Amino acid sequence: MSKVKDFFKGWSKFELCWLVLSTVIMIVLSIIWGDNTLALISGITGILGVVLAAKGKVSTYFFATINVAIYAYLTFNNHLYGEFMLNAFYYIPMNFIGFYLWSRHKDEKSGEVEGKALTPKQIVILLAATAVIVIIYWQILTHLGGQLALIDAISTVFSVIALIMQVARYAEQWLLWIIVNIVSVIMWILLIGKDSSAVTMVVMWIAYLFNSIYGYYNWKKLAAKNSKHH
Repeated sequence: MSKVKDFFKGWSKFELCWLVLSTVIMIVLSIIWGDNTLALISGITGILGVVLAAKGKVSTYFFATINVAIYAYLTFNNHLYGEFMLNAFYYIPMNFIGFYLWSRHKDEKSGEVEGKALTPKQIVILLAATAVIVIIYWQILTHLGGQLALIDAISTVFSVIALIMQVARYAEQWLLWIIVNIVSVIMWILLIGKDSSAVTMVVMWIAYLFNSIYGYYNWKKLAAKNSKHH
């Protein structure tokens, strides 16, 4: 019991309510729509992972690893090859790297990671480079015959770059995650009726979207706090 109290130490009422509410909604809708068990587990671990990431907690990587392993399987079955390759060959190893780096750069008192922020010039360069890579990857996926190639390309490329920024502890990662979440919601809405896991995935990505908005707000505070100490 004491470990549970320590785990949630420093959480606001809003954060605790958001965690419980999003998890309950995920479970209830999954039961109503008859989604498969894997989609439900992926949704729940995904919610836990992103809420912990928004809080800057190292434990995010435990739940994230379970989530992406299952999500990779679901996307492969739906011929979303860009999403599959992203999760199977990039997210999983990056989760281990993130766990290592965050463990070395966290506030021992609060248990939260020490955040950083990009300069305006760095943001412009980042977005320009991202746009070029999206166009190239879009063409590759089109030739592979993947479904929703442009949406898949945007989601994949932005996710790759956002995760690098997450591992490197930059607050602006959340701006990219917001775009990824919007694109992913659209992608799974288009698959409703074609796959039994689609409804749960839509709910999961909508929850991710709201969490990303809060994540950006909280990480700007973490970055400001860290800059004062250095």
